[in-house]
Amino acid sequence: MYLTIPLILLFSRTILCSNILGVFMFPSISHQIVYQPIWKELSLRGHNVTVVTPNPLNDPSLTNLTEISVHFTYDFLKQTKIQELMSKDVNVFQNLDAIFRFMDAIAEAELNSTQFKQLIDDQSKQFDLILIECFHPVMYALSGRFKAPIIGVSSLGVLAAGYDIVGNPTHPVLYPDVLLSFHDKELSLWQKTKSVMFSLWSRYYHHNILVPRAHEMAKKYFGKDIPYVGDLEKNQSMLFLNVNPLMYPPRPTVPAIVEMGQMHIKPVKPLPQDLQKILDDATEGVVYFSLGSNVKSVNLAETLRTTIIEALSELPYQVLWKWESDHLEGKPKNVVTRKWLPQQDILAHPNIRAFVTQGGLQSTEEAISRGVPLIGMPFMGDQPMNVQKIIDMGIGLGVDPVTVNKEELKNCIIEVAEDKKYNRRIKEVRDLLYDKPMTGLEKVVWWSEYVIRHKGAKHLRSPTADISWFNYLLVDVILTAVVIISIIIYVGFKAIQLSSVHRNDKHKIL
Repeated sequence: MYLTIPLILLFSRTILCSNILGVFMFPSISHQIVYQPIWKELSLRGHNVTVVTPNPLNDPSLTNLTEISVHFTYDFLKQTKIQELMSKDVNVFQNLDAIFRFMDAIAEAELNSTQFKQLIDDQSKQFDLILIECFHPVMYALSGRFKAPIIGVSSLGVLAAGYDIVGNPTHPVLYPDVLLSFHDKELSLWQKTKSVMFSLWSRYYHHNILVPRAHEMAKKYFGKDIPYVGDLEKNQSMLFLNVNPLMYPPRPTVPAIVEMGQMHIKPVKPLPQDLQKILDDATEGVVYFSLGSNVKSVNLAETLRTTIIEALSELPYQVLWKWESDHLEGKPKNVVTRKWLPQQDILAHPNIRAFVTQGGLQSTEEAISRGVPLIGMPFMGDQPMNVQKIIDMGIGLGVDPVTVNKEELKNCIIEVAEDKKYNRRIKEVRDLLYDKPMTGLEKVVWWSEYVIRHKGAKHLRSPTADISWFNYLLVDVILTAVVIISIIIYVGFKAIQLSSVHRNDKHKIL
């Protein structure tokens, strides 16, 4: 009798054990640290997990995990200046194709890698679920190859076409695309027009240019019989987004969308001894300066670098700067540089008074979780929107890297470091952010296993995902109403004409 219960539990665990494939293609640690907890936790829960990633965990304790490294794709970032490609100041209409051509090159290089090709060609492989970083539609061909349900995953929000795939409503004025860098509370007439035009253009580009191109790539690596990629991406069961209502405007979401949030935040760990001593000794306070993993300080324009150095040199604080080189010319005495820094653990030190950041979502969430107010310096992507939210929430200030001067930057840092209102407010925001019934990781794991249990989630699919724009916008109803009203007006006009002619005839007879 006593042996029966453990055997039942063991048997149940075996039943729940599934084969899961994860493909997280984009070579950026700021993206990958959001996904890493997902495949780690699924592995720990007994699932057999295979992951394609540029940043494998290489953790020997995860015995159910197989990682296929595509770390070589970081070479594409070295060859292409992503900061310029996705700059907030470029013409996004012209640049959209350049961005996805860059993604094409990364996707094709990964599909052409030896281990990934072996995985695709292995006829014995079967998967119960496929998690795909939804950056390029060619990866949806994996669903056609392995006949498994898909969940799209993103380390931030998605473009309008990404919402369309699961039938989630979008509004170009209420929710402008992050690539537009709009961050005003109320858009001007020009901004509204631009947002509407980009919403239409990005959808046209996705469905009529990108997806057909991706399908040609899919036929090359998955065979000519692969179902159309555009149909496979519509078969997406769910969409996991790393967003929260504080950093992104609250919007209506269909049941297929799950908000993750704070996936990468970890418990505080001890600092290396040299950093611990630097921070402990800086009793006047420390300003932490880092522009993240994609916007590297070492690649800044000389004028901006000079402005930053001059501003930092006049601060009454120690400065810890993530500088990705061995030498910083003109480095002030109060500045300490390191090629890499354990950001979350540094932000947890009590002597940190302010954080100068590019405004990436992950960096912003880390600062909020550690209660450190911010100075945002946005360069690209969603960073302008994030920095504006930092300002709106009262947890910091922002500067424009194109126009900022020494005095503005210095004064912003001093104000944020000295004025206690920023410190108080960011702790209030932290409490709001973390006051929820379950963590983002718990939600992701539960819904992943839900899709596995039910072999998909078609019953959660919004009808909006399958309706044409013609019917969605009620064009047929509007045209019918216009025709009926036109007929009524025409008949009325003719009746008045006939009545007028009849009266005139009577007057002539009289």
